Amino acid sequence: MSDHALAEGLAGLASRVDSLSQLAAGSDKEALQADSERLTKLLLVAIARDMDATNAQYQDAVNQVAAATTAIGDADKKVQKVADTIAMVAKALDVAEKVLKKAAGV
Repeated sequence: MSDHALAEGLAGLASRVDSLSQLAAGSDKEALQADSERLTKLLLVAIARDMDATNAQYQDAVNQVAAATTAIGDADKKVQKVADTIAMVAKALDVAEKVLKKAAGV
């Protein structure tokens, strides 16, 4: 079964990361901007690849991205959570990148 949930999740996360980066400063802002660039690359791969929605790693990536998106929504309200949110976004990107590399045969 093909699924676009990861691509859709990454697109939503990219938008929220960009918004949060506008609220951040210093190293937090730099980390969020780096994550935004990484998200753009992963999103392009996710769009280009036909992903198997039944794969457990794929589902984990989708869940991690959704959790990071939720955390960013909370972080918009409470900027003091930025460091934790950055770590969660980085973890979600690591998981998504791993599954996309595997799908791409890299």
